[in-house]
Amino acid sequence: MDTVKVEDQDVKLPSGEIVLDGTDFRNGAHLRFKADLFVPCGGRPEAVNISNMAALIDADGKPHFKYIVEGANLFLTQQARLHLEKRRVILFKDSSTSKGGVTSSSLEVLAGLALSTQEYTDYMIFKDGKPSAFYQSYVKDTQAKIADNAAAEFQCIWREHSRLQGSKPRTTISDELSITLNNLQAELESSDLFDDEPSRRGVMVRAIPKTLVDKVGLDTLLKRLPEPYQRALFSSWVASHFIYKYGVNASSVDFFHFARDLASKK
Repeated sequence: MDTVKVEDQDVKLPSGEIVLDGTDFRNGAHLRFKADLFVPCGGRPEAVNISNMAALIDADGKPHFKYIVEGANLFLTQQARLHLEKRRVILFKDSSTSKGGVTSSSLEVLAGLALSTQEYTDYMIFKDGKPSAFYQSYVKDTQAKIADNAAAEFQCIWREHSRLQGSKPRTTISDELSITLNNLQAELESSDLFDDEPSRRGVMVRAIPKTLVDKVGLDTLLKRLPEPYQRALFSSWVASHFIYKYGVNASSVDFFHFARDLASKK
């Protein structure tokens, strides 16, 4: 038998082991196996915690996994992450690795705000079970933005970890990155940088998927999108791209140089 279902009981594995309960087997499977890469994409919150994290280290002190990339939120507790990193597991936590869902849902909201009712029906609703050419292109734009942001976040964490010669866990760097991004975004939302029209237009044309800009036009988009939404989008894009480029310890001089190029459309 190759699989064990959660409803199974008294199942014999190829190894000869008897699985008494499929649900218990599922809930503890991550503590049983070894691999180079572990990407948990579901399961119970805090599945790896202070009470069981030692089970991921063998008797010789070798971790069961070389790399852990959290695809599911809260799968590991903070204590477990730090415990594993001390044992040289290369770990990237959920706050840095599972942003794709947020990005895709926010861009879906953007399409709803930017398109008229008829345009939304024509471009975003499947006809006879098939997506429009616009929809397919919009999805590709969204995927590209997710991939670019993921690569930028990874590089930012990796650079900082290397700069500190491994003295600070990637988990901690990820937390600091999130805090820095959120704080800068809040500052930008209350600043007057958004009011500079060339900068605003330069950011918006890069932040909004090209498929949408080409179809509707930037001027029309800026008329249709509510100002609070535009301000939030502007601040989020500027904060993330600035920090990704200059790092969590960027200076005000770095921001000055960064802000000078916001009006550029490239």
